[in-house]
Amino acid sequence: MDGSEGATKSALRKLNNIVSTIKAPPIYKIIASQLIAVAVITTVGYTTLGWMSAYSLLLGGLICAVPNAYFTIKAFRYRGARAAQRIVRAFYVGEAVKIALMCAGFALSFVYVEPLSSRALFAGFILVYITGLLATSQLIDKTKN
Repeated sequence: MDGSEGATKSALRKLNNIVSTIKAPPIYKIIASQLIAVAVITTVGYTTLGWMSAYSLLLGGLICAVPNAYFTIKAFRYRGARAAQRIVRAFYVGEAVKIALMCAGFALSFVYVEPLSSRALFAGFILVYITGLLATSQLIDKTKN
């Protein structure tokens, strides 16, 4: 091995050490914020609106939070330039499964849950969705600073 090969290997080792120290985004915070939002809106719904609204809010929140958690875990499983194709595939598959889970959640709720407050169901979904957006924007702001 001549001097240029040794220098190249040394540079690659240093670069690999730098790349391997890049931290994954703390996606668990987004998932946790949505699950906390589900608990809060269900509790508030129960104390102010009653049992039917509470479980409708719970279902709506879970219809949002569970598929989003699946997508987040699936999409951010891989890191690095070498995994670019796997990352793109994970995003497409994760998004498709997320949409299918949401559709199934709404369909099952409307077919099997009696009585159901559709207003509360959609309100729970929207509130948890907004919570996820706010958590994501906070995470982005923190990583920029």
